Amino acid sequence: MRAWTGAGFEPADPAEHGANDLILAADSWLVVDGAVLALDRHRERFAHAAAEVGGDPAAARAAVDAAMHHVPAGAWSPRLDLTPEGIRLRIRPAPEARGTVEVVSASRDPRTLPLRKGPDLAALALLQAEERERAGAEVEPILTTGADAGGLVAEGAWSALLWWDGDELRVPAADVPRLPSVTAAVLLELAEADGVAVREVHAAPDDLAGDEVWLANALRGIRVVTRWHGGPEVGRGERATAWQERLVALRRAPAIDAPIASRR
Repeated sequence: MRAWTGAGFEPADPAEHGANDLILAADSWLVVDGAVLALDRHRERFAHAAAEVGGDPAAARAAVDAAMHHVPAGAWSPRLDLTPEGIRLRIRPAPEARGTVEVVSASRDPRTLPLRKGPDLAALALLQAEERERAGAEVEPILTTGADAGGLVAEGAWSALLWWDGDELRVPAADVPRLPSVTAAVLLELAEADGVAVREVHAAPDDLAGDEVWLANALRGIRVVTRWHGGPEVGRGERATAWQERLVALRRAPAIDAPIASRR
């Protein structure tokens, strides 16, 4: 645990800044030997979220860059939390890379601020535990609009939701509340550059039957949905490997003011 001083991060006592701190905004990303996918987008998302709650967007941007100085060699996931006491940094080992995931339509939607990462993290973690017990499997809940699982698909608890209907890449419509995903934004730009038709649609879970369905986030890239518990029979993940390779190829060591921590 490290605390932002305005000039950098200094060690902080986790007992004083624990898991129960109120999180006003948060951001996290994957760093592999100093390289990151679209760090500039994470920087701007965190700055926008900070400004939204009355924080200093310039400090938020500086904190993203400063966090990189503390990342050692290997695969890591820095996470920044904006709390009423200031910005806190945790450097966590990156999660295990997985190319597939099982999902379930969530029985409820606990989000209170779906457009900002941070305030709903604890509630989503509780939902995850509930849905894993209900499904009897390691699943990521798919959040839907409305009071139950019969609404329109929005996103995974930790991931953006995308799917292929034939040669058309689809995402939930813009008026369906969901987090602005950095990874999904990059994927949509790649699709548009390729001339792939991209469409925003209103879709219920059953509308995805037979489609190749992806969950995408910064920490794992693309994961193919192989089973939707109690939901539609989804298609095979025929495109995912090639697109994941493209995301990996776009990782860059960011240009920041001071050198990144020594790679030892």
